[in-house]
Amino acid sequence: MAGESLVRKIPKFFQNISNILDSFLGSQTVVGLSIGTSSIKLVELKRSGKTWKLLHFGIVQLPEDALVNGEIVNPIVVTDSIKTLIQQIKLKNKNVCTAISGTSLIVKRMTVEVPNKSELQDQVFWEAEQYLPFDVAEVVMDFQVLSRSKDRKTDLILVAVKRSVLDNYMTCIEDAGLKPKIVDLDFFALQNLYEANYPLNASEAVAIIDIGASAMKLVFVHAGVPIFTKESSFGGRNLTAEIQKNLNLSFIDAETLKIGAGPDGSTPQEISDLVHLMGENFAAEIKRAIDFYNASSVGAPVAYLLLTGGGAKISGLSKIIEDTVGLPTQLMNPFNSISYDPSVFTQEYLANIALIASIPIGLALRAGAK
Repeated sequence: MAGESLVRKIPKFFQNISNILDSFLGSQTVVGLSIGTSSIKLVELKRSGKTWKLLHFGIVQLPEDALVNGEIVNPIVVTDSIKTLIQQIKLKNKNVCTAISGTSLIVKRMTVEVPNKSELQDQVFWEAEQYLPFDVAEVVMDFQVLSRSKDRKTDLILVAVKRSVLDNYMTCIEDAGLKPKIVDLDFFALQNLYEANYPLNASEAVAIIDIGASAMKLVFVHAGVPIFTKESSFGGRNLTAEIQKNLNLSFIDAETLKIGAGPDGSTPQEISDLVHLMGENFAAEIKRAIDFYNASSVGAPVAYLLLTGGGAKISGLSKIIEDTVGLPTQLMNPFNSISYDPSVFTQEYLANIALIASIPIGLALRAGAK
C-alpha cells in the first residue's frame, strides 16, 4: 500500500472520521493549539448549552527562526513556549486539537472510481502518488469522502504531509506535556469557525482569508465543503520588512506602525503608501484564487470575503482588498456565537484578539464537534 494512513497514526484529520472523540468523552472543555510562524496560541472552550463559551486564551511570541515554511526548526523554543502557555492559563485538559500547514502539506480534491468501498483507500493512495512532490515513503496521507455517485465515482479531499514534519509537531506537543489527540488543518479550522458563527446560504460561497506573518491561507467554502484551498508564501512580515527598509526602523517599531498610527495619532504618508501597495498585492493574489475557483469548480459564486489573522489588523487593508477585488469584505468575528464572561474578558480585549484567535478557536470547535 502506498504511503501510510493518518487514520491509523492520528485519530483525526477531518471532522467526520468516526470514533475521533472517544478521548474527549466526559471532558467539559476542548482545547485548540495553533503553532504559527510568529506565535503559538492556545484556546480553551467550555460547552454552554448548545453553544460554546470562551474559558481561556493565551499567546506566546516566537523568534523568527522557530518555524520556516510551516516546519519546526527550533523544537526547544516551540516546546518551551507551549509549556509557558500551559502555565499561563493553568490548563488542566491536556487533550488538544492542533493543526499543520506550510509547504510540506498537500491538499487535493480528486475523484476516483472504484467498484467497492473496501478498495477505496488503496486506490486513493495509489493515485495520490502522482501529486506528491516528495517520496511517497516519506509521506503520511489521509482522505475524507465528500460524495459517492451511483456510477462508483467518489469525490474526496486528499491530505498528505511529510512524516518528519508531522512527527516534529507531535514531539514538541508531547514533550510540553500535552496529548495531540486530533490533528487538523488551518484551512478546515477556518471553515469550522465560519460555520459556527455565520449563517449558511446554499446559493453562495464565501472566501475565508487568513493573513498570517509569513503566509496567506485561502479556503473557499460552499454548502459545508471546502471547495478550494490555497496557501501563498507571503504575509504581514513582508510589509514589516518594507517599512523597516524604507524608514530605517527596528522590527518592533515597524510592526507597531504597520497595524496602527504613530505616537501623535497620525499615520505617516510613507506607511500609508506601503500599506496600499501591499494591500494591492494581497488583493491580486486573492483575485487570482477567485478566478481559478470560478473557472474550475462547481461551487456557487463567491458572495463575500472574510479576513482574519494578525495581518488583517493592518489599518485600511480590508477596504483596499474590497475595492481591488470588487467583493464585499469584512473582518471575521469568532465571537458571533461564542459567549464569554464579561467579568473576565472585556469587549476591548476580545476585539484585540479576535483576528489572531480564529484558528485556535476553530481547532477547539473541531475537538468539540459531534
